[in-house]
Amino acid sequence: MSHATYQAKWTECMQELMEQVQIEYLPAEAAENGQSFDPGFQHYALLYIKYLQIYRKLEDCHNQMVHPQKRRDIWRVLRSTIYRILELKQQLINYNPRTESHFVALDEVLTDLKLNPETVEWKVPRYFLDDQEAREEIEDKQHKIDHWLGVFSMSLDPDPMLDKKDPFEVGLTTDQAVAIIQKNERGRMGINRADMVCTWRKDSIRKEERQKRQSDKGDGAEDLLESHALAATRIAAHWKRKVDRRRFLRMREEEFEFLDMAPPRSDPKAHIIEDMKKNRDHRKQMQEDADDVYQKALKEQLEWLQKKKGADIKADLLEERRQWILDCYQRFDKQLKFPNEFDEFYKQFDGEEEEGDKGKDDKGKGKDGKGKDDKAKKGKDGKKGKDDGEDEEPRDVGPSAVVQQFVEHINQYTEKWEHRDESNNFDQRHDVELARKTVYPIVEAELRALVDDQMREELANLKLLFAESKKKKPGKPKKPKKPKKPKPSKKWPGAAVAGTIHNREDCVPDLVEMGILKKVQPCHLEDFWGEYHFLGAMLRSHHRFWGEHHFPPPSSQMIRSLLVEHCVLPLAQTDIRQKAPETLTARSLLLYGPKGSGKSMLARAIAAETGATFFDLSPTVIEGKSTQGKNGSTLLVYKTFIVAQDMAPSVIYIDQVDQVFQAQKKGKKADPNAPVRIKKDLSQAIKMIKRGPEATEQDRILFIGCTSKPYDELVDFKELTASFDEKVWVSYPEYGSRVVLWQKFMEMHGVFVDPTKLNISTLARVSDGYSAGSIKQTVDRVLTARRVQQLKVRPLKVQEFIGPLSRTAFCWREDYQLFSDFDFEATGESKVLERQNAEADAAAQEAAAKGKKGK
Repeated sequence: MSHATYQAKWTECMQELMEQVQIEYLPAEAAENGQSFDPGFQHYALLYIKYLQIYRKLEDCHNQMVHPQKRRDIWRVLRSTIYRILELKQQLINYNPRTESHFVALDEVLTDLKLNPETVEWKVPRYFLDDQEAREEIEDKQHKIDHWLGVFSMSLDPDPMLDKKDPFEVGLTTDQAVAIIQKNERGRMGINRADMVCTWRKDSIRKEERQKRQSDKGDGAEDLLESHALAATRIAAHWKRKVDRRRFLRMREEEFEFLDMAPPRSDPKAHIIEDMKKNRDHRKQMQEDADDVYQKALKEQLEWLQKKKGADIKADLLEERRQWILDCYQRFDKQLKFPNEFDEFYKQFDGEEEEGDKGKDDKGKGKDGKGKDDKAKKGKDGKKGKDDGEDEEPRDVGPSAVVQQFVEHINQYTEKWEHRDESNNFDQRHDVELARKTVYPIVEAELRALVDDQMREELANLKLLFAESKKKKPGKPKKPKKPKKPKPSKKWPGAAVAGTIHNREDCVPDLVEMGILKKVQPCHLEDFWGEYHFLGAMLRSHHRFWGEHHFPPPSSQMIRSLLVEHCVLPLAQTDIRQKAPETLTARSLLLYGPKGSGKSMLARAIAAETGATFFDLSPTVIEGKSTQGKNGSTLLVYKTFIVAQDMAPSVIYIDQVDQVFQAQKKGKKADPNAPVRIKKDLSQAIKMIKRGPEATEQDRILFIGCTSKPYDELVDFKELTASFDEKVWVSYPEYGSRVVLWQKFMEMHGVFVDPTKLNISTLARVSDGYSAGSIKQTVDRVLTARRVQQLKVRPLKVQEFIGPLSRTAFCWREDYQLFSDFDFEATGESKVLERQNAEADAAAQEAAAKGKKGK
């Protein structure tokens, strides 16, 4: 696509953004006019969907545009859009029909808007990994890990983190295997002998019949010619019929392909993907070249401004400050005093800003302040204010500060780019005048600092000069106040452990050698395949229809959206972590579900999407390591945590986390090698991660725990749920997702399924209860390289997949119910249901009491 196309798309985004800003102000305008406007779930859902559409377009523009100045302006708008989407997600959670659930079903809203489910699908910003600084940082971390892996003679191949146990492997002794082979070999030899005897018998019978016919007919030459002609005619007719059949079949397949009723015979995506990759690399190179040229131009313009305009700017600044000193001196007419400190010069601007803010606040009070005053009066005069405040929590309704940023971005776009003609800028080079305006504040700030130092000296000299003329001793300067000591930060529980590490860099080779710091095979969240829940709102809201303890697991789309909003975005960028709502910033994530459902894959995807360093503290990895002494486990977790801080963003992964959070009996001595030894330190490390405005670069750490047995009796449920902020149930796929998975896994082997020849629906029905990993193992088992070569001769049949599928892991109905009960308790649904039932009972009792009084 051309540069003009993305320019038009950017213009369209800014127009849509302007419309959204107007909609954002509707509640405030309604309150100002005395009208009632109660924004609820529907209002915020519409805003959320529209902002997501704008975000996707802006992300495409930023990724594809070459013009460096345009890309920087788009990046600012894109970042503000992400902030606003996260704020709206918080509002959706507040108004969610399924109370306090972080999974929001938008299928009904999409149906009303007649939009596809792909509209609410998140696309992780590509600048997280494509940005030059981020790319260099990721490469440095990979080189460091590769270096230490080579030093310890360990494998450089990334770990796919798959279960190494082969479900199709049968445990046999050598004698049993030999006996089976001998039995099969004897059977094979017997079959071959029988085939040989049958063939010999048929040949002998055929020979006898031929001799008998020849003896009956005689040796006529005419009969031989007639038989040859008849044979040739039959062969020609058979061959013609076969050619015509092939031609008609080919025409039928071409028509089906044209109508999208059959998959293409060859893989057309192969060369298309290669061409797309080449074009993307070429465009990235153009963007890097344009950025380099722009950076050089900024330096040149900086030097030009310092040489040509520096003296004039400095003179204007000096004149402004000297005039201020003179005005201050004349303002005190009789006393004739100079300002006490030069810093008072900037306080006048702060006063003007405060007055402007007061004016805005007064306007805001005019819009919605009336209700607040009324509530305050009720709280003072009446007794209702306290009760009302306890019943309902205050929620922000008006436009937030991010909406004000949108107004500034729109004004900047209108001023800079709306009327600018870029038709002749084929190479998309920077604009010199805009570059000069960009550098001007830097030059002004440098000169302002120099001028301020000079004016401080002049003000001191003037005070001294006038003090001497009045023959008064200058007053003693006040002693500066001692700065308050900052509050000590939270210390690690084992203070003695922290003192044993003198150089944090020395911990990296130790963790690599223990297998904790490792390379994992990258994947993407979009590889977590699954179908959209088209009845998600009904299934997840009307729980009484399905039973009090039955909530369907979240769909794959819901899981992807939650992981992007709660984990990927806050982990990838510090500014997003600081400005996102704290309830949407996950420090830890618990994934639970049956084996093969994709829990470890999601952990790898989060690390790959953010360029995070991967640490593995699974029980199988830490077994027998750092068990010496009382502080061995504390030292292990502390080393991992400080290295994760230095190499942030980082993902600390714990598989089989149920073994770590085991309930310990009092008085019983714990096994020093058991995984439970790191439970206390792990929980403390999670609590030390900061969120909100206090977050720093080193707080970009995410703990991910995975388990397939969270309901085990030995698990400390309270400690497990308290340690993890987000709990996600990754269950086996439903029918629609299973259809997609069977097709996708077969396409990975180069097999494009024709629904008229292989009934995928039957496979999807049969595989109910099997996880995505089980389906993949089945397809890999059946579609070997030899079987793929035989597809032309022997097409696939459903029966070939049934046997291997039965050997893979299966989630029984009892286990599903246990997962459902755990999810019901862990996500807080049980408490919400109890509260709702209590409120319903209280309302029923109150209604019954009123009925009795009426009688």
